[in-house]
Amino acid sequence: MCGVLVAFAKEGQLNEKDCLRASEKIFSRGPDFNFSRFKLSNRLFLSQTVLSITGKPELNLEYAKSKNKRYEILFNGEIYNHKELQLNHLDKQDIYNLSGSDTETVINLHQVMDPVDVRKKIQGMFAYVVYDSHENKLLISRDIVGEKVLYHYEDENLIIISSQLGPILEIAKNIKINKNLLKKYFFTRHLLTEKETVYKNINVFQPGETLEINLKSLDKKILHLEKLSDLICEDKLKDNSKKNDNDILIEADNIMKKNAQFLNPEIDFFSVVSGGIDSTLVSKYLNDFSDKKPNYICLQFPEKDNVASEVKAFEKYLKNTIKEVNVDVDLFQNYLNESYKSICMPLPTHSFISQAILAREVNKEGIKILFTGDGGDELFGGYEFYKTINFNNSYKHNPSVYSGIYDQGVKFKDYNFDELKEINSSQWNNIFDNYQNFNSLEANIHSILLLDTKVQLESVGIRASDTMSMMSSVESRGFFLTKMILDFAINLPADKKISVKSNNIETRPLMKNLFVKQFDKSLLKPKQGFSGFPNESMKKIINNFNITREFLNIEEFEKLDIENNLALEWKFLNVEYFLNFFLNNAK
Repeated sequence: MCGVLVAFAKEGQLNEKDCLRASEKIFSRGPDFNFSRFKLSNRLFLSQTVLSITGKPELNLEYAKSKNKRYEILFNGEIYNHKELQLNHLDKQDIYNLSGSDTETVINLHQVMDPVDVRKKIQGMFAYVVYDSHENKLLISRDIVGEKVLYHYEDENLIIISSQLGPILEIAKNIKINKNLLKKYFFTRHLLTEKETVYKNINVFQPGETLEINLKSLDKKILHLEKLSDLICEDKLKDNSKKNDNDILIEADNIMKKNAQFLNPEIDFFSVVSGGIDSTLVSKYLNDFSDKKPNYICLQFPEKDNVASEVKAFEKYLKNTIKEVNVDVDLFQNYLNESYKSICMPLPTHSFISQAILAREVNKEGIKILFTGDGGDELFGGYEFYKTINFNNSYKHNPSVYSGIYDQGVKFKDYNFDELKEINSSQWNNIFDNYQNFNSLEANIHSILLLDTKVQLESVGIRASDTMSMMSSVESRGFFLTKMILDFAINLPADKKISVKSNNIETRPLMKNLFVKQFDKSLLKPKQGFSGFPNESMKKIINNFNITREFLNIEEFEKLDIENNLALEWKFLNVEYFLNFFLNNAK
C-alpha cells in the first residue's frame, strides 16, 4: 500500500518546494520507503511512498521502472495474482522480479503487453500511474470497485494526480470550495462523492477506468472502462435461480474458502470482528484457510450501545482472543481533528472516525494489514433499511436511502433540487436497464444493490477504510471485493440477497445461512454498524452554524428543528467544522 503523487506543469516549471511539501502529506501511507523525481526540466514530478507488504522494494531503487527503463510506475494497492503473472509472462522472457514486489511485476508487464491487457489480467485492489518516457504519456488505472481512491486536479497550467486531497491543496493555489456538492449533501444520507469532490476542479477517477493523458498534446483518452454492470450475466442469473437453497449455500461456502486462499497474506494481519455477519464470516474463513492465523480486533462503545458486547463468544470458533478497544466520547473527539486533516473534506460518514481508531490500534501492534467486511451489505443485501422498501413498486428515483436522495427540509436560495432529482433518476435508469428481462421485483432488488455498490460503497465505505487506515500506515483489505466474490454476488438470485414474501422482507438470507453453518445460531444478531459519539464530540467544538448558514445561503434556517434530528445535526456539525478548518486555505 502506498501513496501516489504526480504533478505536471503545462507551461513553465513546477515549484519544487511546493511539490516536496505535498509529498510529505502522504508519508503516512508509505513509511517504509519513498522517492521523488523531477523530470522534463522540472515540468513533471513523480513521488511515491511505500508501505512494504510484498518483497523488499527498498533493496532495489529501480524496482518501479521496467527492465528497458521506458516505463515507470507509481503504485498503490496489492495485486493478489502477481506471482502467477510473473511466472507466466515475465520469467519466460528473462525479466525477473528482483525485489519480490507486485509493483515490479506490474511495471514489467507494461513492457511486454498492451496496457489494457495488463489491466485485464491483474487481480487486486489498485490505483496506479505509469509514465511512458518514450511517448511522454501518463497511464492511470483503478480497480473495478474503486478500493483505492485516486484524485485528479486540472486548471489552465496544472495537472495533479494524488492518493489524497492534501497534496493537491499544497501545490495548486486558490482552489475554491464546491458549494453545490455541500448542498447536495443535505439531500443524501452521506457525502456521496462518486466523481465530484468538495473542491472545484478536483475530481475522482472512475473505478475501473484506464485513462491515458498525452503530456505533449494534453489530450485524454479512456482506453478501457470496466464497470460492475459488466459482471452481470443473465445466463448465470437464470441458472442460479433454478438451484435449491442448499446448492447455493454449498457454492457460497466453497467460494469463500477459495477467496480466503486467494487472499492469503504473506505477513501477520488483523481482522475486524464486530459481532455482525460480515466481519465474523471474514474472520472465520481467513482463520481456516489462510496460512497465517489472524489477530482479531473490535471496538466497543460502552456508554453508547452493545455493538461488540458479545464478541467473546466468537473466540472459541476463531481460536484466538479478540482485542477489544473501548471508545468513549473523549477518545472519539481526539481523532476528529486528525481525521479531518487526513481526508481534507467533511467526513462522508462519522464511521470514518471509528475506522481511524481501529487502524491506530492495529498499528500499535506492529501490524500492517487489516481485513474488513466492506461490501457485504451492498453485495448481499444487509442494510436494515431495505426492510422498509416496497420492492414491488415502480421507481423513478433510486429508493435506497444509502445512494438515493431525500428531502430533509433544508432549503437554499440558489440551489435547484429538481436538477439533483433528474441526475439521480438518470443514474437509476441506467442501472435498471441492466435488468430489463426480469420481473419488477427482481429488477428492483438487483438495481438497488448494484447502485449502492457502485455509489455508496465506493464513495463512503471503502474510501473510509483506505483513507483512515493509511493515516496510521495500515493497509485495509476488503475480503468481499475480489472479482471472485463480486461475480458470485452480482449473479445471485435476488431472493438470496433480499427475500420478499407477502410483504415480509428478510435481509441477506444466504449470508445468514452461511453464518449458521459456521457458528451457533444463537450468535446471529440484528445488524449494527459502527457507533460512536459524533454529535457529542463535535458539539464540544462547534457552538453555532453561522459559517455554514451564510456560506451555503440557507433559507429559513430558524425553522429547522436541528436539535431533534440527530442525522441533520451531524450534517451541520460536519460541514461547519470543515468550513472552519479549511475555508481559509481553500478560497
